[in-house]
Amino acid sequence: MIFYGTYRFHHGAHRPFITAWVLSSQGGWVKASFLVDTGADETFLPQRSIAILGIDTSGLDVRTDASGIGGTGVPYFQWQSQLLLKSPGGQRRLFGGEINVFLDPHATRFPVLGRDVLDRFVVIFDRERNQVLLIDKPDGYKLVRAEE
Repeated sequence: MIFYGTYRFHHGAHRPFITAWVLSSQGGWVKASFLVDTGADETFLPQRSIAILGIDTSGLDVRTDASGIGGTGVPYFQWQSQLLLKSPGGQRRLFGGEINVFLDPHATRFPVLGRDVLDRFVVIFDRERNQVLLIDKPDGYKLVRAEE
């Protein structure tokens, strides 16, 4: 299967995004546009997702071991849920498990799809064609040298 994303122009740069669905606390799928980030070790949801997904924040185990280039820890918690990708060829539940959710509203504006998910696919970034491709079996790809 091939899952298709695209580049969006945001704050002066073209950034790769792909649509995925997150299972809410109420059992419904919520559509979200994820920034595809090969530098992120794990997938994170922004703080505003707490209200959107109906997450109960009582008794949280808050962690601060997530950091970016700046190196400072950002508070987050892990929440049990599932992610779903859809393509013209079908759909795939990525996993049922813990998804990270930032508590700081300034940590990120977008959900971030990290390598915990991306490493399950062949990922192609093609800025010229405005495509981000997540390729999963049984599909694959083959590079062909263009005629010179």
